[in-house]
Amino acid sequence: MKLIGVIVTYNSNLEKLSSIFKALTGEIELLVSDNSTSTELSQKIKKLCEECGVGYVSMKGNVGIAKAQNEGIKMALQMGFEDILLLDDDSLPHKNMVEILFKTRQLITSQYGQLPVICANPCDADGHSLAKYGKKIADSVFICRDITSSGTLLNKTHFDIAGLHEERLFIDCVDFEWGWRAKSKKILIILAQNAILGHELGTGKVDLINARSGSPIRHYYQFRNILFMCTRKYTPFSWKVSQILKLLVKYFVLIPFCFDEKSLRFKYASMGVRDFLLGRYGSIAL
Repeated sequence: MKLIGVIVTYNSNLEKLSSIFKALTGEIELLVSDNSTSTELSQKIKKLCEECGVGYVSMKGNVGIAKAQNEGIKMALQMGFEDILLLDDDSLPHKNMVEILFKTRQLITSQYGQLPVICANPCDADGHSLAKYGKKIADSVFICRDITSSGTLLNKTHFDIAGLHEERLFIDCVDFEWGWRAKSKKILIILAQNAILGHELGTGKVDLINARSGSPIRHYYQFRNILFMCTRKYTPFSWKVSQILKLLVKYFVLIPFCFDEKSLRFKYASMGVRDFLLGRYGSIAL
């Protein structure tokens, strides 16, 4: 198989990154698109890539996951690869994940007469799936409503039809947006249940409500981008309703009563709402 994995890194844990390389070494080619903001860490990631025979390209700072993915995808296409597996630096492919993705794609292509996007099944440390399952169409194969930025097998034809990722979103909803846009252009998106991808959830777990707070600045992108996505015609209506409710709960309950760094989180969330109303995209302007 002529496949390359594009891994976006951001101030990555080198041990975890090395584990990802080892899990895929000898199976597929790899290319790191590095968003790290630390020059010292970027050099260490580059050295690790060289030691493991992994391609490396520096974004010279954090340009957002969308642009980092796009640059990696464009480089992969220029290198002659037509199949691309998108990966994060905190997601560990389980044994046979890539093989299952390809077999599932072959099965669905033969049944439906079109080349689908195939998503791995992201699971947390306890083995619980984090994916949104849709209709079952074959054994352990389901329609996938929301793709994630890691463990997704794409082909050049998908980018020809749907285009690349929306860079002005920067982070949060980037993967969802591309998937829904692709669906609106009649691209079939499938989840392979047995293609397991170990995925780490965000930090800052609040045990009382079984939720994760994450970094305060992420509230800016979450609030702004979710609101922007609610204005798109191709965004699922059920997602719009659930996310608006979640934002209201987060803004009026979780941030003031459950999370730490309350004032900072409230500030970033409010900035996200403000910039949505002003129609501002891109990186946050501090």
